[in-house]
Amino acid sequence: MLHLTNIQKSFHQNTPNEMNLFKQFNLKINEGEFVVIVGSNGSGKSTLLNLIDGNLPVDHGMISFMSQNITKILPHLRAKDISRVYQDPSKGTAPTLTIRENMSLALNKGKKFGLTSGVNKEEEEHIKQLLSLLELHLEDKLDIPVGLLSGGQRQALGLLMAVCSKPKLLLLDEHTAALDPKASEHMMQLTNKLVKEFSMTTIMITHQLKDALAYGDRCIMMHLGDVVLDVSGDKKKQLHAKDLVSLFHELSI
Repeated sequence: MLHLTNIQKSFHQNTPNEMNLFKQFNLKINEGEFVVIVGSNGSGKSTLLNLIDGNLPVDHGMISFMSQNITKILPHLRAKDISRVYQDPSKGTAPTLTIRENMSLALNKGKKFGLTSGVNKEEEEHIKQLLSLLELHLEDKLDIPVGLLSGGQRQALGLLMAVCSKPKLLLLDEHTAALDPKASEHMMQLTNKLVKEFSMTTIMITHQLKDALAYGDRCIMMHLGDVVLDVSGDKKKQLHAKDLVSLFHELSI
């Protein structure tokens, strides 16, 4: 489904601070995979997502998505099939708009706007059904501005908004990092539920090793722009947090 070939990406070129992060980076993601990526700060995790969704251009190489070369395609055009949830709960939702209005925008992503009512009765029922998946009783609070929700509620809504248009690829950029432990655990359970419900190919970045081992069917560790570990199936199931910690220590020496 997604193939990054010979990717090169540098920052601060032709300056004393020049950094060549990706030199000849290659990665394949198969359709339907739930891939979890771990790695130290500066390993290239978020940069990788920025290259995939077009927020950063590649210097050299090719990105192929659904058998199409998207290397030069603009971010808003990629967004039709690629959704992203960020670490900050305030991103991905409009705080001054109601839950109903936010959900309507998400459901109509990529569609042309007309002069009809923003949310009709049929769509409202659909919104309520989707919100019930969150198990937060937000379906009873459709007219509350999203800015009044807690961080956990808002992040859960943002995740639902990212998946309800049924994108081909979901990018999760440390989407639990700003939440307290209880909210983070609920968010991960919800993530797993929605990924399965909507059958989405997913790439998730996390610093939580327990989540990297408990969720997803493939685990990748990155270091200084390279993949240093890539396991799935039984090999992933046999991994323990101490194994990942040991590898972290080896790489940092």
